[in-house]
Amino acid sequence: MELKQNLNQKQVQGLSLTQGMRQSILILQSDAIDLADYLNEQSLENPLFDVHVNLDMPFIENSNNTSYQIKDEQQSLFEYLLDQVQLTMRKTPLRDLVIYLIEQLDPNGYLTLSDKEIFEEVKDITPIMLLDAKTLLQQLDPPGIGARDLRECLYLQAQADNANAEVMSMLSDNFELFTKHEWKQLKRSLKISNVELQKDISFIQSLSANPGQRYTSQNEQYVVPELQVKKNQDKLTLSITKYGQPQLVFAEETYDRLVKSTDDDVQKYIHDKYNQYKTLEYNLQRRIDTISIIGRCIVRAQYQFFMQNTQALEPLLIRDVAQKLQISESTVSRTINGKYIQTDFGIFELKRFFSRRSKVTVGEDKSVDQVKVKIKDIINDEDKKKPLSDQKISDMLQEDGLKIARRTVAKYREQLGFPSTSRRI
Repeated sequence: MELKQNLNQKQVQGLSLTQGMRQSILILQSDAIDLADYLNEQSLENPLFDVHVNLDMPFIENSNNTSYQIKDEQQSLFEYLLDQVQLTMRKTPLRDLVIYLIEQLDPNGYLTLSDKEIFEEVKDITPIMLLDAKTLLQQLDPPGIGARDLRECLYLQAQADNANAEVMSMLSDNFELFTKHEWKQLKRSLKISNVELQKDISFIQSLSANPGQRYTSQNEQYVVPELQVKKNQDKLTLSITKYGQPQLVFAEETYDRLVKSTDDDVQKYIHDKYNQYKTLEYNLQRRIDTISIIGRCIVRAQYQFFMQNTQALEPLLIRDVAQKLQISESTVSRTINGKYIQTDFGIFELKRFFSRRSKVTVGEDKSVDQVKVKIKDIINDEDKKKPLSDQKISDMLQEDGLKIARRTVAKYREQLGFPSTSRRI
């Protein structure tokens, strides 16, 4: 009998998200209303604090009363994903393929087409290019997007949360055991204890089987602006709004009474609840600080807009703000989504101030938004009896240093709501 023994050692470096870090991410990406709901839920489980939300100033209905006011419509999954692609990826054939894949997602965020079907519909792509496009798609927020099935959807979410090796194994090699609730066999296979098994199962159960579902709801009617910018002659002042900001009120009497207990279980309980309170307090302050610094960066970049000198936005990408502030693009993306700023001329969602750079300019960068404003001005000033053709508009823009093709003019004109030349007569 020949006995062979193989010992393989593999070193893996990764970041394991603590409960506090997950909470920090959740708090950062929540809007004011969802945040208040979350904090009230937490206070029910922790006797050491209450939550006070000052809503003396009523919710501001996000109607379209002025030309500047942006109507608040529930953003679709497609729009949310497209925004991320346009604001983080350069225009390349690979980006176009990612956008194509986004268009094929079902309402829950699953990619229903097989690779074979994709190759039949999209020409001139290679297997490597498709793999890269799917990888980029699956890195978008919310985690789990672009999965083929439930297993892959849960796996992507766990991967985004840097889950431990046992969880990842449950969602890959041992998924069948997990779905059949073969807990004993699963525990033996992974060599983990009952406590570890239950913890891993609870984590997986917290993941979403339908990551795109939240974008199918159409219930949002009101917004609470968390930033306010005021104009004072040639200066702008940015501040955090007081209304809508939740305050944690520490229950000192309850804490003082329980902390004096000689019971070890009570001491452990009060210690855990106090730490939970302090972590929550820290994450709330971090949220305010992050919204504030990103808000200042946006106001500086779009100074002329906030001064009401123009309706066109300067070129600004999520990547620009992330690099300037030395934070991750995902942090910027989470911060601006669902957060609003109040001005004297309307309420705007922060993400609306990000505008793609146009590649049609000569010299100084212009945003797509600025190019569209120029096209709008040209059409508004044209002779109504002799409307300009798209080619003529293209020629006029080129004279101003904007090298833009006729077909691009046509696309922007349609997006602005102007009909073709023959229909403007």
